[in-house]
Amino acid sequence: EHAKRLEVRSPVLSREKFIRITTRTEPYLKATTFDLCFDPSERTLQQAIERLAAHVVEAVQEGTVIVVLSDRTIAANRLPIPALFAVGAVHHALIDAGLRCKANIIAETGTVRDPHQMACLIGYGATAVYPYLAYQTIVDLVQTGDVQLRVNEALQHYRKGINKGLMKVLSKMGISTIASYRGAQLFEGIGLHADVVALCLKGTVSRISGASFDDFEDDQKKLS
Repeated sequence: EHAKRLEVRSPVLSREKFIRITTRTEPYLKATTFDLCFDPSERTLQQAIERLAAHVVEAVQEGTVIVVLSDRTIAANRLPIPALFAVGAVHHALIDAGLRCKANIIAETGTVRDPHQMACLIGYGATAVYPYLAYQTIVDLVQTGDVQLRVNEALQHYRKGINKGLMKVLSKMGISTIASYRGAQLFEGIGLHADVVALCLKGTVSRISGASFDDFEDDQKKLS
């Protein structure tokens, strides 16, 4: 209370913790949700990312402390910004504005499910991750009888497995805490265009160029 901070035991949030964190009433824990989905008829993927980063910086300047990047509003005519691109772009935009230490980034996304994917988000600046679609899938497996466990028990097992996987990823790099891994960007890009690296994965080594924003946007359109 004196430090005006919240502490969680894992960067992988349960539904209960996600709700408790994002609905705080204290002004020093103000949370704002930013939509990662955009209309491709109005702007390109690159423009959507630049717009998102600008909006987050403005919100943090106005007092937002918990930045929630969410792709929950995905629909037939809307494309989501890839969570990793959103986290990386927002992370560096806040750094450039001198605001990164004043805000936390929570990725509420349906695009991550395994330890490596979550490690990437954390490595590029996410404070925590809420994998809502993975949770919904587990609930469905329990309800259909494919998983012979209670819902809460199955979700706990999933988070435990993810946490162990994250520890394994960290230990291979000689890192012992999530705080030391967060934002470290201990990755190398393969087949990424320089424009993608410059905006979303700033500072990442990418010796072989490749996929551009147009390519990633086309991939999203094929999936929609």
